[in-house]
This record gives sequence, structure tokens and C-alpha cells, in this order.
Amino acid sequence: MLGVTVHRSRYLENRHLALALFAEQGYGQVSMRDLAMQLGIKAGSIYHHVESKEALLFEFIEELYEQLLHNAALIARHNAEPTQRLAALIDAHLDLHGDMGLHFRLAEQEARCLSGERLEQALALRQAYEDTLLEPLQKLASEPLDAGGKAAVASVVSLLNQLPRWMDASKLPAEQGRELMTRMIRGTLRGALRLR
Repeated sequence: MLGVTVHRSRYLENRHLALALFAEQGYGQVSMRDLAMQLGIKAGSIYHHVESKEALLFEFIEELYEQLLHNAALIARHNAEPTQRLAALIDAHLDLHGDMGLHFRLAEQEARCLSGERLEQALALRQAYEDTLLEPLQKLASEPLDAGGKAAVASVVSLLNQLPRWMDASKLPAEQGRELMTRMIRGTLRGALRLR
């Protein structure tokens, strides 16, 4: 029994390596054998640790949206005013890139590899998160948000998910990059939704 505990522990300790492998090489380019090697476990025993490659991808995407939703719930409790809530949501989203940057990459680039129930669950989690942004935006909009407004919010979530990575490539100092990202997001929202 000790052997199982040690191997399970090794898997949990090295799970972040699988995340990096998916993010760097792309989900479709990674085999179960590659995962086993990266996780430090034998190829034949990987299914004792991972249901499937797709299940692992889903776990990483689920972790991201659950954390975003958790942060949004905390923000909603402390920020009743829509402008403050929206600013806090944007800041929290950008801050999370420091801890979960690779998760964001998978959510944007590899979620399309999910199928069936996992894809539906991932889309539902993302929609739930988009709804947390829609709520304060609806209060700030000069008219009710229609399908176009909702599409704009979905686009802004994608922008939030990818912008920090793009800014890293720009080599701007961190403070300047952050200010530019915030202005871009707010400008996009203002223009697309005609906010007051």
C-alpha cells in the first residue's frame, strides 16, 4: 500500500508538469506515454492516476474557471457598486495569470479538444463566469444588453485570458503593461456596450 501512496503523491507533485506539457506542446501532440514520462510514473500505470488525457485537460480548465468564479463571488460580496465590481473583476482576472497562466492558455487554445459532457461542462463554467461580468455591465449599459452585448463579453473574456501573455512578449515594464491591458479592456467594453 505504501507504493501506491508514494506513486500517487509523485503524480500529485508532478501534475503541474503535465499542465506545462499540454501548454507548450499542445494537447493533440502529447501522448499518454509522454504524460507518464513527464509525471515520473510508468506508462503502464498511468491509468491508475489519470482517467484519460481528455479528463486531465478538463481538470485543468475546470480548476481555472472554478477559481475565477470563486474570486467573482468574493468580489460580489464586497463590491455592490457596478463600476467598482467590474474594475475588481478585471483586476482579479489579470492577477490570476501570475498563478494560473498555463491554465488560461489551455482554456483558450485547447478547450476545443474536449468532447461530449466535458465540453458541455467547460462551456457552462465559462458561461457562468461570463455572467459574473454581465451583471455589473448590464447595470452600466445605456440600453439592455442583447446578443451582441453578450458576444462582446465573451470576446472580452478571451481577451482577458490572453492579454497578459501578449504583454509579456512586448517587454513593457510590468506596471506599464498592466495599465495598458486595463485600458484596452475598459475601452473595448465601453465601445462595444456603449457604457455610461
